[in-house]
Amino acid sequence: MIYTTGTIAISGNTLTGTGTDFTAAGSLIRNGCTVIAMTSPVQVFQITTIGSATSLIVTPAANPAVPAGTRFAILLSDSLSVDGLAQDIAETFTMYQRYMSGFADVMKGTSDVTITINGTAVTVPGQKSLAKKGANKDITSLSGLTTALSIDQGGTGAKTANDALTALGALSLSGGTLTNALNIAGIAGNPYAFTVEGLSTVGSVWAHTVMVNGTPRFRAGVAGIGGAVSYQIAGRNNGTDAFSTMLSVKPGSVVYTSENTTKASDGTLKAASPVARIVKSQNENQRTDIDENDFIWCGCGTANAEAEGISISRLDVGVYTLTGSAGLASSGWQLLPPMDPGGMGELGVVEAEQTESGGLTIRLFKRKYILNEEGEIVKTKGALIDVPANSWIDVRLDMPEDSIWKTRASEASLELTEQPEDIQP
Repeated sequence: MIYTTGTIAISGNTLTGTGTDFTAAGSLIRNGCTVIAMTSPVQVFQITTIGSATSLIVTPAANPAVPAGTRFAILLSDSLSVDGLAQDIAETFTMYQRYMSGFADVMKGTSDVTITINGTAVTVPGQKSLAKKGANKDITSLSGLTTALSIDQGGTGAKTANDALTALGALSLSGGTLTNALNIAGIAGNPYAFTVEGLSTVGSVWAHTVMVNGTPRFRAGVAGIGGAVSYQIAGRNNGTDAFSTMLSVKPGSVVYTSENTTKASDGTLKAASPVARIVKSQNENQRTDIDENDFIWCGCGTANAEAEGISISRLDVGVYTLTGSAGLASSGWQLLPPMDPGGMGELGVVEAEQTESGGLTIRLFKRKYILNEEGEIVKTKGALIDVPANSWIDVRLDMPEDSIWKTRASEASLELTEQPEDIQP
């Protein structure tokens, strides 16, 4: 038998291996084995000391030195003497004796045991440390468990569903019946739905309560008054036991937040979707609120998360280009001119056109007033101007189906639909 794994280099009497394992259990590499270096001509050495998995001391000294990357062979059964055979057998028995000793430690161990297999340390639990004792007859099913597991042990400290909810601080029921409190069934668009029945009188069902140091501080759920239902979020007043309702909405109501509205340059709220804000340049802009919430810079302006991926550039005085969208919003408002933050109205006239490449060219003009033939003052476009430093142009967009926002939403929806449909609390 021969050992040829890896390559070697020899300088003087020191052999250094690359990709070798000279100390591997059962390898039969030992002092006295012959090493043949595949140089031209070949050089032959004898092992005098095994230093490590990658280091040997050999004799005679290499002359000339053996370069790195040299192939080699170690003759493992080159000795036909009784002494050589005895050393091979002794090493093999020693290896198996070490393995059997390690397995014995595992079988009788009362804690973790570390054994070495083929040169690799492996830590396993001792068999006597496993939880197959006391009232627990079977560790796979805990069929003999008579005491409920505590929360610290991964349980609820209770033996019934109602007691478990109460122990976890997840349920407070008053006037009404809660059924299927956490029906995580992948209902389209509402994977965490719950159903409330019997709320014909004053009553509340708090589906979730947040505890702080053992005291309920925040809760969310459903309230029923005379058959009417509302969704509520309440917080506990500091220093008292009373909860104050922070939000109460009827089913079907729309709650306006920074997620579904945008703030125009004069501070008024507008319905949001993909929205961009255009300025002359980031350096010259004076509005610190242009990148508030989730708006991020994308050239000469910012975009909210739904419009992520667009790019805005200034082509000339009052002329800007916006790429990466699917054009202006197909419904609702589309363009808002720069507005005076002090409430003095519009600071220009804005228009947009679709380019042949699919982008948008947006222009800003001075306001100009003329007197028409009927004697009426009419606002019209004057010379092109850049966006004032204290304002911005609002643009409401449609985004392509492969936009960053829509791709993330599609992946999230797919993940929800792949959830198991029969998970019960």
